[in-house]
Amino acid sequence: MRFHRGLFLAAGVSAVAGACAAAATGGAAAGGTGAFPSVTCAEGVPVAPSPAAVAAQRSLLLNRSAEAHAAAQAAAAAEPGNPQNQFLLGQTAVATGNFEVADSAWDRAAQLCSGFEQEINQERERGWATAFQAGLEAYQANDTATAMASWQRANALWGNRPDAHYNLGVVYSQRGDLARATQAYRETLTIIDRMPADTSATEMATRAETRQNALAGLLSVGARQFQAEQYGPAIEVFRQLTTIDQNNRDAWYNYALALYKQERWADLAPIAQRVVQIDPLNENARIILFNAYKGQAEAAGQNTAGQRDMQNRALKVLEEVEALPVHVDEIRFESPEGGQPTLNGKVIGNKASAGTQVTLTFTFYGPTGQVGTQSTTVAAPAKGQSANFTVPLPAGQAVTSFSYTFR
Repeated sequence: MRFHRGLFLAAGVSAVAGACAAAATGGAAAGGTGAFPSVTCAEGVPVAPSPAAVAAQRSLLLNRSAEAHAAAQAAAAAEPGNPQNQFLLGQTAVATGNFEVADSAWDRAAQLCSGFEQEINQERERGWATAFQAGLEAYQANDTATAMASWQRANALWGNRPDAHYNLGVVYSQRGDLARATQAYRETLTIIDRMPADTSATEMATRAETRQNALAGLLSVGARQFQAEQYGPAIEVFRQLTTIDQNNRDAWYNYALALYKQERWADLAPIAQRVVQIDPLNENARIILFNAYKGQAEAAGQNTAGQRDMQNRALKVLEEVEALPVHVDEIRFESPEGGQPTLNGKVIGNKASAGTQVTLTFTFYGPTGQVGTQSTTVAAPAKGQSANFTVPLPAGQAVTSFSYTFR
């Protein structure tokens, strides 16, 4: 579900947070008399909770969180080698908002007895939901500092969900902290890409949307760095984007522009070639490629074989620009509320006579590769004139990028 200002509200987070509150006040999720987990540990590791821990849990059951946490701290201090005490300390720490203490206590419990890992993972995810919800509430109250701190705690407790990472990226970007925004978006993508595929269609759709928004967030960060003339950081962001989403035309194009600004002609040439491959009727992309060859020719030295080679390549690119039947510009995805998502663009008349039929065949890509193709035929406008076109996206598919051919 999309939250305002680009944030995401985790699916079912309110219900999860509610379950967390119940678990936190009622002891471990394992249930049963005393509600302490029944686990098998190595010989010599105590598995029975100490009397102080039992008392702490009783206070937790009665919603006396602060009292329970103090008692759990005392129990853990008296018997630090008892994993049950550490496990309960983590629960009471979450109940009182001490997420760093919870993280440390559960790490210690798992070190003492690996049998607690499943129980701890369940508690970490519940703690994550509590911290995540606290972040949303703080953000809604325009307290972005508290929101960020809450989402950072959520990630510290359970880093296997992308939602808090993504929201941090949005807020870092809003606050102008582009380096941290970049890192948060990268972490979002890393988590999504390593999540198992065998899940519900709804969950997969949510992941795809989050992934697409994280990619868009990175692109926005790179664009802002470019506008601020921070070309080095922008180049790195665009380079990473093209690695993650290899057909992301906007990432490749902006990558080329940033290299152009730094006059890195040799590095620019293969990047501009890739833009032309994806977007072959883009006049600007071919002019950038022309400049890459021209810059290399000037750097090669007078009357050298390298200079002549690059000059010939540059000349060939200009000839290709003139020979294109039409130019294509302003390609963009659009998703109208309740309507069919489309790819829209504009054709501009060039070499072809007005009315000549030009067919564009688009290949669409999603997170896992190609998801479909779609062709559209447009009548070439008179030279310098323009006409719009619209291409429907493959139904039921998450589309993140495209390429096209023409004839």
